[in-house]
This record gives sequence, structure tokens and C-alpha cells, in this order.
Amino acid sequence: MSNDDPTVRRILPQQSQMNSFSFAPQQYTQRETQKNYVFVDEHNRHKRLKVMRACEGCRRRKIKCDAATTNTWPCSACIRLKLHCVRPNGFDGANDSTTYDTTPMNPSDQYQQMPMQHQVMNPGTKISPAAMYGAPQPGYPDPSAQYQHVQYDTSQQPGGMPYGAVAPSGSMMEQHYAGQNVFPTPPMHQPPPPPAAQQQPSPEAYSPGEYQHHDLADLLGTLKVNETGTAPYLRNKASFRREEEPAIEDDEEFPANLPRPAPGHKIRIPPELMPDDETALNYFDLYFTHVHPYVPVLCKTVFYQQWNTDRNSISPLILEAIFAMGGRLAEEPGEGQQWLALASRHADSFMDIPRLSTLQALLMILKAREAAPKRGYYYRSWMTVVQCVQMGKDLGLDEHYEDHQAGISCEFTPVECQLRKRLWQLVFVCEVMVGAPQGRHDHAVKLNTVDFTAARPVPGCEESEYHISRNFSYFSQVVRTVATMSKVYTRLRRRKDWGVDPEFQQLGQSFNTWLTELPPDLAISFPPDGSPPWIPSHFIGNMHGYYYLAMILFHRPILSSLDPNSPDGQWKRHMMICYSSAKALCRLQEATLNSFGLTGLQCMQRGFSFSLYAGLSCIVIHLVGFRRG
Repeated sequence: MSNDDPTVRRILPQQSQMNSFSFAPQQYTQRETQKNYVFVDEHNRHKRLKVMRACEGCRRRKIKCDAATTNTWPCSACIRLKLHCVRPNGFDGANDSTTYDTTPMNPSDQYQQMPMQHQVMNPGTKISPAAMYGAPQPGYPDPSAQYQHVQYDTSQQPGGMPYGAVAPSGSMMEQHYAGQNVFPTPPMHQPPPPPAAQQQPSPEAYSPGEYQHHDLADLLGTLKVNETGTAPYLRNKASFRREEEPAIEDDEEFPANLPRPAPGHKIRIPPELMPDDETALNYFDLYFTHVHPYVPVLCKTVFYQQWNTDRNSISPLILEAIFAMGGRLAEEPGEGQQWLALASRHADSFMDIPRLSTLQALLMILKAREAAPKRGYYYRSWMTVVQCVQMGKDLGLDEHYEDHQAGISCEFTPVECQLRKRLWQLVFVCEVMVGAPQGRHDHAVKLNTVDFTAARPVPGCEESEYHISRNFSYFSQVVRTVATMSKVYTRLRRRKDWGVDPEFQQLGQSFNTWLTELPPDLAISFPPDGSPPWIPSHFIGNMHGYYYLAMILFHRPILSSLDPNSPDGQWKRHMMICYSSAKALCRLQEATLNSFGLTGLQCMQRGFSFSLYAGLSCIVIHLVGFRRG
């Protein structure tokens, strides 16, 4: 095909040097073969006029173009989609009154100013973008076929910022990340633009203040996570306020196998469903090994004593919840689902009065349902948390710590006292981890009612129970930081630029304090070569993962309130902390996956939902980094 043909869009000069790129829009003459769409129906003349005046991008996407009525270029749709707006007459509007920031840049910055489609992905990645986001929409050509691949110097980091030289805090401050991109950012979650928009970079894409004016989280669509840590896909308030949808009867997988108790009889597990001792002990071992560190509602020593001496003293709801999780961990999903269905059926019968055993079972059922989410899973989880909070208050768990601080003697044994402390800690953790991502910042569990101090050994309990209590106390301290951020946000959200408010920024000190006060056996050392660290247990890996997620949630509001072009470098400093935290979180999840498989991620509080939420938070940071680049 001749290069002189005016009907052909020119390909970007990929084979030339990077300093030859021009960030001004290229001029194109009107195509002789350009066609105007004509409606036969004269009653739709107004539609025909709008279509004829719409820009090329909106016509291809068949969306409304406001420039057709306002005659202002570029149109808002192209600005929102970060595309080059081509006017219907074939000109791109470079001579309009609308101008773009085309400030010259030094050659070292021009590599960072490439669009995301031109970035060379790490060939070592194991997950293909098509597998994560779905195949590209048919009808558009493969964008990779439009360009020739060019190898760039990967020693440069996005944005011209030496990310490898700066880390957030603590042990991360001493490490230097390798230049290689161990966790490449997947492409944006949207179909590739049409060829007309692909072949030339949009001048609007290089605006240095873009992060201030447009929320880059919107590029993720319905999967975005905003600067407050709220994920709309977890709780869409607008859908709740629309017309009510009729309720649908839930399907029960095992209706025939689950006998219903007779009215007036005590709730118990049907003998024909009770597993044999060997299977039950296997389920117990799997539960206490993998799930118990995240849901420490039982004392392992006391539980086995009850099982060996008086099994009837154990609540059947607790046994059903353990069997549900044990069946899943034993790779027997059918058994696990059957026990979960039985526990869900019996749960309502235990709501007549508040019981400590019922609260324990509800928290375990909340965890078990993570592996088998039903319709409305996120809202159901929140309502379960509301039940647990109220039942805990009715049992006096919110006053237990205050009584100890007031010097009032505790009427419980040391084992029971420690168990109540852990239960209220877990209720607090669940309220924050379930509610905060849904945008629920007004928590019912007050921070001064939770005992966050590290536990001490208790007579009559195994040493492993001491470590469980101590480790969970440190985990709850990280959750306390997120809860404090939510509390401050509730007070400051009406103010402009609340992210730089001193009351909010002073919370950053708690991150350094937590990391420096960790016991040596809970600390993690990151290799300087960028490889995944060694973690002794998936609980420790997930706990540190939540710490770095909290770092991202803390610094994102600050980023949105700062000027990226300010000479003081504050925006860059906070951005580098977020970027280092995102890389550390990804490395921790990779280490957990390599060492413990999917079980290591599933056992974390909120299960795979947490992994998805954390991953989306990291993607937003990578988008900002590449955008600034």
C-alpha cells in the first residue's frame, strides 16, 4: 500500500529515537472517501444532524457526543476516555481555541510519556491479560499488530522517579528494588480503542496535572477503588435506592440430605450425618492449622478436652461450622457445602437469646461463607457482622476491657478472659474489614473498648494458643489504624483537601511504630533482588499484606490533595511510598501463593475478596505511576 495514499492513517514512528516524538497533534487532511450517514426517515432529521456533527470516536462507539450541540472540541467523551478527538470534517481541531500542554521534555522523560499500549510487558508474567480481563472485544484489530515492538531501557522507572531507592518505612527503608518489573501492571480494563484513536497519541494524555483533575481509578470502571478505600462493586448504594427488586428463593444444594428437626426438640447434628472420629479429627486439624489464626474464637486446648470428655457440651452450630471449613480444606467441597447449609439452617434457631457459643459460631460461619458466596454475599456479610456486634454488646464484651482498666476483678478464668478479649478483637476486625471497603465508616465498635495489647501466656493453654493470641493482637493493631483513618475521614470529609489536614497526616506515625515494635519472628525481610520474600506462615504474609494495603489507603487521599508539579516534591515522595507499598504487597501475595497455594490466600479474613480488593488498590497506584510517566 502506498504511503502517499491520503486515506491511510500513518503509523507512529516506533523505529525512530525516543526524542523524535512530538507531543503535538498531527494534522490530517480530510479523507475523500469519508462518508456521511444519512437517515431515510425525515422525522429523525435531528438525529441525523447530531450524528453528522459527532466526532469520529463517538460515532464509532455509537455514544452521545456533546460537541455536536456545543461545538466545543475536544468533546467530553474523548476527554473522559483519554482519546484523541477527531472532528467530523476530518480535522483534529488543532487550530481551535482549545489548546494542550505541550511543554518540552528532556529525552529521559520521553520514554515515560509513552501511552500504556506501548509499554513492554514483562515476559516472565504467568497470568495473561486475556485470562484476567477477558478477550478483547471483536470488531477492533489487535493493537499489537499496529506497532513494531521496540526494546527500551528497563533501568528507567515509570515517571522518572527512582522507585527502587525509596521505600515506605521500617525494613522497607533499607532495601533497593531491582529495576525489573516483577509484577507488571495488566492493561487497562477496557476494550482497545478503534484504529483512528490508536495511531496517534492524544495530547490530552500528557497533561502533567491530569491526576488532579480526573480520578484515574475510574479507568477500572465498576472495579475501581477510590481514594477513601471504598469499592463500589462491594456496595452500590444507588442500586439500593432504586425500585425494589423482588426477592428470589435461594436454591439449596442438599435439601433431601438435611433432615429438619422436629418442633420443640433440641437442635443437634443428625447421627447419620455425623462424621467418624478419624474424619472429624482431620477436619479439626485443618481448621486449627489454617483458619484458627484468623478466626481465634476457640481455645484449642479446651475444645479438644470437650471433644474427648463431653461432646454434648459443644454447640452443634460450632461443629457444623468447623466441618464446613474442614470439608473445603480437605478438598471435599460437597461435604463442606452440606455442612454449611446445615449450619445456615440451624443458625436462626440460636437467635432466641445471646450466647457466647452462638457468637463464636456466627463468626465461623461468616468465614465459611467466603468459599461459597450466595447472591447478595457482601450485604449478607455486613448484616452478619451487625448481628455479631450487637450480640457481643449484649454479652458485655464491650465492657470487659474497661472493667479491667478500672480495676474491677474479672469473674472469669484466665482462659475465658483471654477468649473474650480475642472475640471482641475479631468482631472489631470483621466490622472494619467488611464495612470499610463498602464505604461504612461509622463503626459501632469503639476503639477504647478493644484491648490491643499483646497477649501473655495463660496457664492451662497450649503455647500455640499464646502465639495465636499475640499474633492476632498485632494484626488487630493494623486494622485499628484503618479504623482510625475512617473515623478521621468521617469528621473531615466535608472539608476541601482533607487528605492534607494535619489531623489526618499525623496518623502516618502509627505505621512506623507498628513495624518497629513487631517481634523478630513476625518480621519479614525483603530480598534486594526483588524476589518474593520467605514467610514462615501465610498468616504473617497476609498480615504484612494488610499493612501495606493500609499504607496505600493512607497515602492516596494525600496524593489527590497535592499538586504533582509542586517543586517541594511532596507528591513524588508520597507517590513513591505508595508505589513501594504496592510492590511489597504483590511480592507478599506471590510468596504466599508459592509457599502455601491458594489456601494461603483463601484463609485470610475475607478470603479471595481481600486478594481482589488489594490487587485493585495496587493497580490504581500503577495507573497513577504510568500516567505520570
